[in-house]
Amino acid sequence: MSNSSPRLPEEIYVRRRVAAAAIILVLVALLVWGLVSFANRGSDDPAPASPTETTAAAAAATDTTEVSETSETTSEEEGAEESESTRASASEEPSAEGKDTCELPDLRIAASSDRPSYGQDVQPTFYMTVTNPTDADCEINLDDDELRFEVYDLESNARVWADTDCFPSILTGEETFPAGDERRFQAVWSRLGSQPGQCSNRQNVGTGAFFLHAVIGDNPSDAHTFNLG
Repeated sequence: MSNSSPRLPEEIYVRRRVAAAAIILVLVALLVWGLVSFANRGSDDPAPASPTETTAAAAAATDTTEVSETSETTSEEEGAEESESTRASASEEPSAEGKDTCELPDLRIAASSDRPSYGQDVQPTFYMTVTNPTDADCEINLDDDELRFEVYDLESNARVWADTDCFPSILTGEETFPAGDERRFQAVWSRLGSQPGQCSNRQNVGTGAFFLHAVIGDNPSDAHTFNLG
């Protein structure tokens, strides 16, 4: 008696082969669908920059930074050089203090008035303060270097009056300005305009803003402003 199992009908084997083939086809179809879906998702993402583009962008950013830093450094260096140049120029300017000689340019002259504004018909009183900051007396010939008060129109910058136009200076001849000391002078203005040697038919200068210089020779004070009402 044989122990081998009897062979199944041929149609059973045919069905099994057909079923196996169908399963394989389904698996292949699923695999193809998955690959297609993955490929479609990948196409939606932005394309990565090529190594060449990335390197160029990085290089451009580096160049910009270097140019900016170089410009700032240059400006700072130029500013430092200008400051040093300014300090050097200032240190080269001679100072009258401590000098053992004195000349007209060494004298410090300041102008002022008894009030900043004047009502109608009020005559201004002007002051000149002359200081000698050196360690030597200053001998000045005021016949050659005239001591005077001058008034200018602030708007037009035109000279409208000087106390020496029609009268002698309040101080003439050889004068000494002592070392380390100051001297004061004053003048009263009638508010009438004048020019050198033109002293008849003088007219009132009117109202407005004016400025005063106190002067010896070619050494003037800073401008002192005032108003006439």
